[in-house]
Amino acid sequence: MKKSWRYTLSILTLIAIITLLIEVIFQPTSSLWFVWNNIINFYILCSFCFFIWIGLYHLWCHIIHHKHHSFFIICLLLVSISITGLGYSSHYHKEITDYHVTIPKNTTLSSLKIAFISDIHIGSGTSPQQIKNLVDTLNQNQYDLICLGGDIFDENSPQDYIEQTLKILSAAHCKYGIYAVDGNHEKYISLSSQKLYQKYKITYLNEKFVCIDGLFNIIGREDVSLHSSTSLDTICENMDSSLPTIVLDHNPGRYKENQKYADIQLSGHTHAGQIFPGNVITNLLYDNDYGLLVQDHHSLIVSSGYGSWGFPIRFMTNCEYVEVYVSF
Repeated sequence: MKKSWRYTLSILTLIAIITLLIEVIFQPTSSLWFVWNNIINFYILCSFCFFIWIGLYHLWCHIIHHKHHSFFIICLLLVSISITGLGYSSHYHKEITDYHVTIPKNTTLSSLKIAFISDIHIGSGTSPQQIKNLVDTLNQNQYDLICLGGDIFDENSPQDYIEQTLKILSAAHCKYGIYAVDGNHEKYISLSSQKLYQKYKITYLNEKFVCIDGLFNIIGREDVSLHSSTSLDTICENMDSSLPTIVLDHNPGRYKENQKYADIQLSGHTHAGQIFPGNVITNLLYDNDYGLLVQDHHSLIVSSGYGSWGFPIRFMTNCEYVEVYVSF
């Protein structure tokens, strides 16, 4: 019986390795492959979880000088499958998280409704079909402004997916347009963001600002991992800072620097830890790793992201896009 189990596990592991190699080398994009790849990822994550539990169980039995019982091993397997299934469910269940913010500045605007989407990580369990569903939701909710906060793409994003995703996103309707910045992962893969976003009529902001109809400003920051030599003062040299100002900065780490000009900063990057206890770690690394932080009329909003990095799994965190209601 033990030999047959080992043989089965060996075959499954070999299939998983071959699948990963095909994914890396050929980057297939068919719907069937997407489903198959998710099944393999489920097996990998479930096995990883199971071996951790087994290791702890063996250690416990060794400490108390107790024999192993097949019943407990089966229970640990079921727990591993349940945890992985819950993690997958959390990834595919997309939420809308709303915040209400007031900017104490004079403007002819009475309000502004913003959709902020970050960390989609196309290819890591998120497909163009899911982006179609996202755009349908955006269009139903009728936003004034749509902002993309970086890490839309990463190392697992097939080139075909990149083009498809931007084409789909460009179909989102809003009053003042779609604006985007890069995250660290776009830089890792040397994505030519300027040309791509321009092709699909998405305004790409890289260490620059834009004034929207004389009503409000949007500043787009280069990701902090690139160590840009352009100062914030240089970016905002000709900007009317008396207008309400939104900063798009993928990483929330330098929000204090951005406070000089920003009334609202929209960030992502942290994934709120993605998997417990990752959220404990991100909470130690950032003043605000998730949610709304208000300091001296400056609001920092950090999204947990619309997708997941590496594997399509979340545990004790959620996938979301952010809805911001701004009043003046």
